[in-house]
Amino acid sequence: MAGQQAEGKKWTVPRGAAATAAKNKYRDNKYDRAELAVPKGFKARMKQIAQEQGYASYNSYVLEAIKEKYKRDTGEELTWENG
Repeated sequence: MAGQQAEGKKWTVPRGAAATAAKNKYRDNKYDRAELAVPKGFKARMKQIAQEQGYASYNSYVLEAIKEKYKRDTGEELTWENG
């Protein structure tokens, strides 16, 4: 159905196994994965807050919070090298 109308919307993101494999390869090369354990209900609340604050995702909200906390604690910007 790629490129076809679905519920009045045209798909703009490639679909299918090859597209999924390409996205997974990109993700694996560009990002590290980290699991965060939080109390039940906390993740849903943080997702809601992130949306209310205009963040694109829960992940971007959490990253921004970590960077702000580091700067507050150390007075320095959080930096890292892409491996």
